[in-house]
Amino acid sequence: MKSIFKMLALAGVIAFTFSCKKNNTAPDEETNPTSNPTSNLIQIGETYIIGANAKAIIYSAKPFETGYNVVYVALFDSTDGSRLSAGHFNINPMMDMGMMQHSCPVENTADTTTTDNYFKTAVVFSMPGTASEWSLNLNFHNHKNGLEGSGTLGVNVISSSPARFKSTVLSLDSNSSVLISLVGLLNPQVGINDFEITLHKKASMMSFPAIDNYSVEIIPEMPSMGHGSPNNVKPILTSNGHYVGKVNFTMTGLWRINLKLYKNGTLISSDQYFETTLQ
Repeated sequence: MKSIFKMLALAGVIAFTFSCKKNNTAPDEETNPTSNPTSNLIQIGETYIIGANAKAIIYSAKPFETGYNVVYVALFDSTDGSRLSAGHFNINPMMDMGMMQHSCPVENTADTTTTDNYFKTAVVFSMPGTASEWSLNLNFHNHKNGLEGSGTLGVNVISSSPARFKSTVLSLDSNSSVLISLVGLLNPQVGINDFEITLHKKASMMSFPAIDNYSVEIIPEMPSMGHGSPNNVKPILTSNGHYVGKVNFTMTGLWRINLKLYKNGTLISSDQYFETTLQ
């Protein structure tokens, strides 16, 4: 009888030990998606940052398109392959049209350390183009070794469809060229949705400062049904040319979000809009 009790006790200890080891095992990528931060991103390309002893790999949630694109940059030591997480990094986008060159709005961060192992920025591509036309000029001051340098990566930019970018000349604002870009709203749902746009002004071919002195009103409508929707929230300025509000879609189908732009209380634009289709 004693031997039976000993065998049962031993079996219990083994089962408890195995259970503890199993529960303490590190989660894999399926149970912990954050263990693979590139799982929801696509690789755009890679290049070396000459002088900084660094290699850059560029990612995005989708292929680059006209309008607002968040850019994720992973940097590695080009000698030992280790991940670089500290330094000053920025991007300067450039379009080469042969007889002339121009840039576009870009949001470079002042952060000197990565977020989730990425240096993040955003580029508002103003027109489609091939990798021989659009390029990202990368600049990096590597805190690991104190070196700094630059690199260039050609990128393809397609036209967003439906359009997520508008450019208009506003005669009531000194004939300024204003660039409007839709942020988010990739999978709109029936009900209240976040609504966000960015506004930039073309100061020159190389300079596109954010517009922080406009007021924005949105008027959603269903062209096929002849009605709008209630309970929309007027977008207000948050920072750096970003205006954030709420839009309400009451049913599936094609919706048009009409924009009204005001400066100092004067309506300066009412003919711009974005369209989206709810399935």
